[in-house]
Amino acid sequence: MMSIFTKHRFLLASLLVTLFMSTDARKIRSSGLTSRHQHHHLHHCKSNALFSDLYKLRGGEVDIDSTTTAAATHYQRTISTLHSTSFLIVLSTSIVAFTPLPSITRHLAASLSSSSTSSPQEQAVKILSLISAASAAVELFLSPLLGTLLDRFGRKRPSVLLHSLITLTNLGVVMYPSVHTICISRIINVLCSGFLIITTQSIIGDLFSGNQKDNNNGHGKDQMGAVLGRQAALISSGFLFGSLLGGRLTEYGERIAYSVAAIFSALAALNAAFRMTDTLDLTSSSSSSSVAAADESKALDWTSLKKALLEAPLSSIQLLFHYGSHMRTLASLLLLQSAPMYMGDVFQVFAKEEWGLKPADFGKIVALFGVLGIVSNTTLSLIVKQMGLRTFSLFAIVSSLFFPMTAIFTNNYRNVLIAGSIGLYSGAQKVGTTTAITSLANERGIPQGQLQGEKASMLALLKIGCPVIYSALYLKGKEWSMSMNDTEGNKLALQMIMGKFGKKMPFVLNCILGVIAFIVTWQNM
Repeated sequence: MMSIFTKHRFLLASLLVTLFMSTDARKIRSSGLTSRHQHHHLHHCKSNALFSDLYKLRGGEVDIDSTTTAAATHYQRTISTLHSTSFLIVLSTSIVAFTPLPSITRHLAASLSSSSTSSPQEQAVKILSLISAASAAVELFLSPLLGTLLDRFGRKRPSVLLHSLITLTNLGVVMYPSVHTICISRIINVLCSGFLIITTQSIIGDLFSGNQKDNNNGHGKDQMGAVLGRQAALISSGFLFGSLLGGRLTEYGERIAYSVAAIFSALAALNAAFRMTDTLDLTSSSSSSSVAAADESKALDWTSLKKALLEAPLSSIQLLFHYGSHMRTLASLLLLQSAPMYMGDVFQVFAKEEWGLKPADFGKIVALFGVLGIVSNTTLSLIVKQMGLRTFSLFAIVSSLFFPMTAIFTNNYRNVLIAGSIGLYSGAQKVGTTTAITSLANERGIPQGQLQGEKASMLALLKIGCPVIYSALYLKGKEWSMSMNDTEGNKLALQMIMGKFGKKMPFVLNCILGVIAFIVTWQNM
């Protein structure tokens, strides 16, 4: 154990340096620039920087002075840092995404008695299912609280802390591999990944909130969609390479897999600490009174935090009922588009039982969709520029119907893969909805941290409910299918349909959700 600690002590030292250094910029900021003239000059430079950065993202050139150039560099560096950090942390979490099941199974096999009523794998599945449900429930309660903290303390320090927590729990498995450390690492990986999505989308919202006039037209929304597309492409790349690398490393034991994952998550934490500029500071108000109010608001208010925690369950439905009919429609559309992503293990079970796929073959399917995600999100900016965000959203929703429709009408998984390849832009269908929600929040003055926290809390409801719904549909449909096929003699049309398509009810639901999403998008975007 001591040799392992010695081997990884440089990572622990780096994390300690990261946590201290992430506060340097805030200390420097609080020590100077106190006069009204300096605050006004700083805001002027920040506003010009935002304009120049967005203009450069469109391919233009801006002639600005050296002071504004330095500020613009902060914006450009923040965007590039955001992309690279997201890639590294998704790569890290993907490496160990499929490791817990075989690792926990192996540990349980060594400890369970022969008189146990269930197999080690069944026990491991139950443990991981419980972790998933518990993590979603925690995310439901804490996401609004995180949004409040992001608006109060900025984006950078929470981001560094979340990356560091992932690194520390991965190192815990490396030094003390057991069921408990693996489960703790799994919980932290899932929770922190969800919280980092809130932080990332808050940063993107900040970068596009400084020029409200530009955001309110179609070009501003298209540009935000392009940035979200590049972000999604890098996340897809991290997931693809992490899954493939993790599959290889797990063969050599969980220590190797978690060691490599810890290295990449540590790099992500260091990248965020030393290269990222806090976007909440870049978009702060210009007047001294506003700055003073902002500094005062950053004081820790336990009453507000307690209130945010108690109101967390209600925050999950804020977007549906608190901000008007337009926001309600966009939030409902986001739910419709997100639900198929939370099928849980139903698709994997279906692929094994109905298509006879082995884990290696299923891994190839995951890799294929990772490649499709990279291709679709990489070319997203070009497609959106040609089509416009609304037309692209409709096109992406239609693309999402190819996969479930083919799964319903064929039993050949190769045909399903071909259909999924044709509908490669299905994974980008939420870009338009996310952009519209962010722009509407900016118009109404809703803080980005609060918005993203409430959105994550709302989606956490899907994480809790959808696996249950999809599992019930599959099991009930399978039962119907078997009972109808065993029926002899004349069959009613409904019996024939259920006998043939009963086991495919989850895909039928996905088609229904897709059609409704298309109608809502057509009428409201």
